Amino acid sequence: MPKISVLIPVYGVEKYLKTALDSVLKQTLSDIEIILIDDGGRDNCPQIIDEYAQKDSRIVAIHKQNGGYGHSMNIGLSKATGEYIAILEPDDYIEPNMYEDLYNIAQKFNSDLVKSCFYDNLESKEETRIKKTEWKDFIPEDKSFTIKEYSHFLHYHPSIWSCIYKKDFLDKHCIKFVEAPGAGWTDNLFQVQTLCLAERINYTSNAYYYWRRINFNESDDIKDYTIPFKRSDEIHQWLDENNIKDENILANLYNRELGYVELVFGKKNISDKEDCFEKVRLMIERMDKNIIKNSELITPKQRKFYNKLSTSIIKTYRSIKFKNFKRNILSIKLSKKEKRIVLFGKVLLGVR
Repeated sequence: MPKISVLIPVYGVEKYLKTALDSVLKQTLSDIEIILIDDGGRDNCPQIIDEYAQKDSRIVAIHKQNGGYGHSMNIGLSKATGEYIAILEPDDYIEPNMYEDLYNIAQKFNSDLVKSCFYDNLESKEETRIKKTEWKDFIPEDKSFTIKEYSHFLHYHPSIWSCIYKKDFLDKHCIKFVEAPGAGWTDNLFQVQTLCLAERINYTSNAYYYWRRINFNESDDIKDYTIPFKRSDEIHQWLDENNIKDENILANLYNRELGYVELVFGKKNISDKEDCFEKVRLMIERMDKNIIKNSELITPKQRKFYNKLSTSIIKTYRSIKFKNFKRNILSIKLSKKEKRIVLFGKVLLGVR
């Protein structure tokens, strides 16, 4: 049994795939299984996969018809034989010691999952930079914990690839991916399920994973405005089915969901505004008003945003569009941490 099975779902990433694969093959932990799932690619990715499979016996190449990210991941999970599961997006790359370090932590604590920090690798037309992404809240590194004790992870980006997961744990709870078309944010429910069900979570503030982004404006990453609402519905349905009502868990999810509304409203074009506003209304109505009002985990910014949405969704939408319009004309931010000047959507100065 290999120590780690690395699942790499592949589609339309010919430009980056070799960099991703080379970073896995250079891992200091050599006892790994690398499962490449070709999701019916029309570029040269299938050929690259076969080329690498011929070079290294640890690589398992799977070719299938296009079924989306979730379907590819579920195929990978069904084929994996490793003690732990790792996930690598095919347009990202990792440090050579990532899996050895995370596996050693997992062995020390018998972890269900081990979470690490990561690098936000922005490669857009406007700006190029690499920034370490960290959780601002205190999280222990010398002991295991549950999500009820340290629920902050649910506020931030799912980043399911900056983890390793015990395969027996995933199998025990029948944890799989939502099979939606395309990518479809199917990592959201997987993240919530693994964190909420894990009895032994471990964390390291070390960063190993380089998450590549090509859009300067995060709203441009949302191709379909309905996706965040679909994933939110699935998450809360699962929480209800499993009787998970912890206020800290819900508060952090509310923060993230309110942030998703801001991202959707920041899209250049929403194909059906009435439908979008109705989905926002339903999301807001589902939130527990007492948690929004009283939880210390709800940020003042998000509490204010919630109140605005509760008063008028349309006015809030128009306000965000106007702010974005002004910001694209001229935006200046000068502080110790960041110096940025944006004129007509172009970054003239961007230093962190």
